[in-house]
Amino acid sequence: MNNNIEKEYKVLVTKEQFYNLYQNFATPPFHEQVNIYYDTQDLMIRKHKGAMRIRDVNGMHIFTLKMQSEEGLLEFEKPVPKNAITSLEDEEIQELLHRYQLQGPFFKIAELHTQRAVYESEFAELCFDISTYHGKTDYEIEYEYKKEHDGLSIFQDIMKQINVVYEKNCISKIQRAMNSL
Repeated sequence: MNNNIEKEYKVLVTKEQFYNLYQNFATPPFHEQVNIYYDTQDLMIRKHKGAMRIRDVNGMHIFTLKMQSEEGLLEFEKPVPKNAITSLEDEEIQELLHRYQLQGPFFKIAELHTQRAVYESEFAELCFDISTYHGKTDYEIEYEYKKEHDGLSIFQDIMKQINVVYEKNCISKIQRAMNSL
């Protein structure tokens, strides 16, 4: 199972701002991702400011658990055979859930469909995300670190191209989906 501390900047923008910025970055192709989010009936993962999902992307299914820690947002990932709740029965996933005292049964709480285009640089990925959930669509720009550098200054410069001032991260996709219920 892979794990790392997630470091990213992200901001919600208008559709017009989104496409204006996208056109400045060699218009990489969009690919669909389907994210199925799971939690307990009493939303224990959400209460711990975490998220658990299985993502379908490029024919693969990837389990992800994100949990808050003193160092930042810890992200655990593992390929699974399918995007189904039964994938959570995997022994390594069960050990991880036990470590965080997360016990099932788990339920599907949200489904998001994201069209993502990624512009790669040496230090980061600039992601252009169009997400739909519960009849809503939003446009998000994410700057995801690949290695340590002054990404904040770079991201702020990128956002200036569309007259957006980055101050702090917007709420996560799962939080937006849950808030829209």
